Amino acid sequence: MSRNTKIIGISPGTRYIGYSVFYGSELMDWGIKNMEGRWSKAKLAKIMTFMSDLIGQHKPNVLSIKLIHPSRSSGNLNQLIAKIKESANRKQIKIRRYSIKDLETFFCGYGRINKKTLAKKVAEKYPVLFNELNREKSIRNPYYIRMFEAVALGSLCLSQQDKRPKTSSHHKNHDKT
Repeated sequence: MSRNTKIIGISPGTRYIGYSVFYGSELMDWGIKNMEGRWSKAKLAKIMTFMSDLIGQHKPNVLSIKLIHPSRSSGNLNQLIAKIKESANRKQIKIRRYSIKDLETFFCGYGRINKKTLAKKVAEKYPVLFNELNREKSIRNPYYIRMFEAVALGSLCLSQQDKRPKTSSHHKNHDKT
């Protein structure tokens, strides 16, 4: 995997956004962005400014975005995801979307797991995250879960990038799902 490959993992939400940044196989940045307030055009603009700044700072080749299950979605969240995809398409950034099931399979095989187990598996793969894992264990309501999902999204996307056949520049895959 070339260090020139840059992936941003995004676990979107209308209140909390988990993100991760990979330069090649190295996890360079990760976190949670808290977006307070009721949903509005101004809040959507604020989230998109955050996304634009993140993309501008790291200049990714790929955005790996959590595919939201319809039962866990809302009109506002769908609007946010559509805006993120529009922005990525305008900047010619490839988009890969993965479900929680995809993440569970990648990190834990085919057994059913919960989000805390997924977070533990992600921290085992990226030990630098143990501090956040320990904080997550000590709080009542999940806070860092979206960040762990974002790291898992980036890691899964990275593993699939490694498996993609190398092609000439004239035949590159321009899939922008």
